[in-house]
Amino acid sequence: MSWKIFIISHGPIIDNYYKNDPMFSYEHFVVFNVSDKPISHPKFKIINKTDVKGFIQLGKWYAEGEAIYNIYKNNLHKDCDYIGFIHWDYELLSQNPFIAYNISDTIEKIIKQKEKFISFSTYSFAEDYNQNIMMDINFPNQLVGKGRNCYETIVSDYNEYFNETIEIEYLMTKRINLCSAFLCQISVYDELMEFYCKIVERGNLELFDKNHEHRFQGGMLERYIGCYSHKFSIAELPLYHRFSDSMINKFKKLASIIKKL
Repeated sequence: MSWKIFIISHGPIIDNYYKNDPMFSYEHFVVFNVSDKPISHPKFKIINKTDVKGFIQLGKWYAEGEAIYNIYKNNLHKDCDYIGFIHWDYELLSQNPFIAYNISDTIEKIIKQKEKFISFSTYSFAEDYNQNIMMDINFPNQLVGKGRNCYETIVSDYNEYFNETIEIEYLMTKRINLCSAFLCQISVYDELMEFYCKIVERGNLELFDKNHEHRFQGGMLERYIGCYSHKFSIAELPLYHRFSDSMINKFKKLASIIKKL
């Protein structure tokens, strides 16, 4: 079966991020550039958003969600059996330094087992829920607090769309995909995106971050995917995320400064 992963970028392409995958092929990886400035590369196939005639501008606060939405809307996913996404700062390397695997080879093996959903970034639902990220109309520009948890709304939307009755308590036992980093069967992607597009196009996400300070829209769309992913026996293939590494270092530096005060 054929598969393709879109590397969503705002310009950077770092070749070293792909050198640790011995079976890496430019056939399987395509860069989707969401920057207004076109880019090129001697080997990677590049899709610049400026060259996509039907590209729908959502805003940079939709982050990777803008690319995922437009890839679907412009039928850029129809030539393969599996479609996936990672960020430009994901390295094709195991997140766990004690567990080594060849990424492309492992993907091929998982696909042969006919798994429907591969997650490159997986968390426990409970862990994310307990961050207390809000989707509360009474606190439209506040990201975290004791108001209505974002998952209360997301699960309600999921149940309404799919005519199901899942509850938060049930999801507390689940692991879900986050960060919009996954690979799935085309049929799964089509079903997901019908739900995803409805959420984008009704415009409700704009009500909760009116000043676009938190990239709230992109963060919530990740969680809509996460809620949807709970229904699968997720094949976990965690990749090393450079952004996460840099954020950890920033938090350590901040903690050091606070300790000295």
